Amino acid sequence: MIELDHVVYFSKQSPKENVQKHKGTSIGGRHKNWGTVNALTYTKNSYIEYLSVENFDVAKQVNHPLTKLLLHDLESGEGWGSICFRTDNISKLNDRLCSEGWLTSGVLDAERETSSGFIRKWKMLFIGQEVSDELPYPFFIEWEESFQERMQSLREDGSIQEEYEKSVISSCVIEVKHLRQSVLEWSNLLSITAVENSLKLPNTNLIFQQLTNEKERLVDVIVSTID
Repeated sequence: MIELDHVVYFSKQSPKENVQKHKGTSIGGRHKNWGTVNALTYTKNSYIEYLSVENFDVAKQVNHPLTKLLLHDLESGEGWGSICFRTDNISKLNDRLCSEGWLTSGVLDAERETSSGFIRKWKMLFIGQEVSDELPYPFFIEWEESFQERMQSLREDGSIQEEYEKSVISSCVIEVKHLRQSVLEWSNLLSITAVENSLKLPNTNLIFQQLTNEKERLVDVIVSTID
């Protein structure tokens, strides 16, 4: 099963500044090998990542798709950058995508050091694509811990508070130049049947709209309160 894990906002501010600016946000940690840091806003089953550059020398040298996209987009300012979906079998997903003709990064190991010194680990998968103003394909993640274990550890360290578990990312709005082509591509990529210009995942909706800005990007993230 594929479902929304998180959305990424490319920020020029530090994690501390993002915590002060966005209610319910906590400092995530640093990706030492990529030169980046983040702050995180958790909801019931997904989260918003505010990703910033901490070490430009490292970030400019590393061969990492998300870091490259971050540096590219920050040249024109802050904004929504990418979408990440989680899976419980990233190797199987990679095999499917490769068999269907998608060029992938292969499964990559990743980790982040939290502010408490804990090392959180996961695996990632990217679709091969040159960084540009065209819509970046989503990337995929498989966490080392189960979803239930990870959420419990986040409750225990104070990263997620009870009141924010009553909210969800209900929709992600994406603007593209070629509406039907993009919907079809993402439908095939995620193996989900499109309904008009939308794709319905178990925990969110992807809504595609005609481009009104210079870049094809995620343009809005709708957070809703649940009972």
